[in-house]
Amino acid sequence: MKDIILPQPELNREFPLMKSLQLRRTKRKWKKELLPLQEISNILWSGCGETLKATIRSKNRRTVPSACNSQLVDVYACLERGVYKYLSSEHKLEFVSDVDVRSILGTQKMMKSAPFGLIYVCDFSKRTGIIKSDESKKMFLAGTETGFISQNVYLYCASSNLSTVLIAMVDRDRLAEVLGLNELKVITYTQIVGEVQ
Repeated sequence: MKDIILPQPELNREFPLMKSLQLRRTKRKWKKELLPLQEISNILWSGCGETLKATIRSKNRRTVPSACNSQLVDVYACLERGVYKYLSSEHKLEFVSDVDVRSILGTQKMMKSAPFGLIYVCDFSKRTGIIKSDESKKMFLAGTETGFISQNVYLYCASSNLSTVLIAMVDRDRLAEVLGLNELKVITYTQIVGEVQ
């Protein structure tokens, strides 16, 4: 399998932020149809896309805040053809596995028909600055950053008439095995997105 170069996100789309906030909902019903690559591009960029390129003095900036800009959370995209890691600086999907994990993104029955999924993985090897020395706060930071990313996805879905649900009940061991994660990489949540039924 090859990496997937995503189309550029549609940054000129118009939809009021206040309307997105008003419409933001968890919706557990979706059509089984796959999402177009343009929609996937928009979702990923909204979640944690690059908004400012890296310089000699600083790392790039994304659509979400991150403690010490450590960018702890990696986002994996789950498609019919397999799992890919989203590389925000290149806005592309890097091939990880040809296993279709969409049916195991959550333990609830309705998750079996997931058209598109996201896996949020906290990479604790990225901890920098003061947060590197504070072991007690690492899961707090992982959950907070995941929350920022997933909320951005929720707001994009609200603006695009898409269903989405954030899932905590996840078979993390099984997914970690497919993704080939080591002990420093921990799955926090998964999220499913599909067209409104």
